Amino acid sequence: MPLTLLSEKDITRYQELISDKKTSINILFTELIELYNKLEVNENALKQFENQAEIIRIKKDYDLKKEHWDSELLELKKQYRQLDNRIIAAEQKMARGIPDDLMIMEKLIAEQEAIVADQEKLNQAENELISHVREIDIEYGKQQEKINQRNVFVKADAGDKNGNLREKIKSAEQKIIYATKLVATILTLIIPVILDYFTKSISLSLKPHSVLSNHYIFLISFILTEVFLGEKIRQYVSNIFASKYLKNDFEHLKSLFSKNSSKISKLEKVYNIKLQEVVNH
Repeated sequence: MPLTLLSEKDITRYQELISDKKTSINILFTELIELYNKLEVNENALKQFENQAEIIRIKKDYDLKKEHWDSELLELKKQYRQLDNRIIAAEQKMARGIPDDLMIMEKLIAEQEAIVADQEKLNQAENELISHVREIDIEYGKQQEKINQRNVFVKADAGDKNGNLREKIKSAEQKIIYATKLVATILTLIIPVILDYFTKSISLSLKPHSVLSNHYIFLISFILTEVFLGEKIRQYVSNIFASKYLKNDFEHLKSLFSKNSSKISKLEKVYNIKLQEVVNH
């Protein structure tokens, strides 16, 4: 089953577990690792969200540039139409024949030269405009490709980032289990040892036959202690050893979750997109 996003409900639930002294450390450590696994889903979702927000940003930037160059193109087309009208007018004058008036002839030649010069300027402006449009199209394509590659990396990297942290938690759990067994065994032996010590004089007054006859009080009290108090002692010791570590690590997780949630909330407000829209995409 795929992991879901870490939520406030998960945080509250673990807070209740860690506050319950009856909860075994195995459950607490297992659940803590599960929370970190879910947090990793949140972190990867945030990366996707940031990428989506960047896509929106570069699209807006691209649209603004395109709008500017589109208006430039419209203006250029307008100037071309005006130039066409001047060419038609000049052709119509020339169609009437070569004028006898030298000044009129010079004006026609000057107008034709001006038309050629303006046409060259418009052609140059058009080439520059096409070059600018091509550049922003290429840049926009590169930016999209970069984001797409990053999205692929985010999906491929899922489950790896907190690997060392999970191993650290598992290692801490094993150390606490070993320490708990050792200390709990010592505590379980204390009562039988004390009882055996106080009954030693009675045992010595009897004729020794075997280890069992000499230490039957110890054996009986050890069995009874293990049966009735053993689990409680181990639970008490494990709670002492694990409590500080689990609380510190849980606080660290809550801090990461809070930062993650804050970034997501900010992106949702700025870009008017919900995280679930990105995650479910």
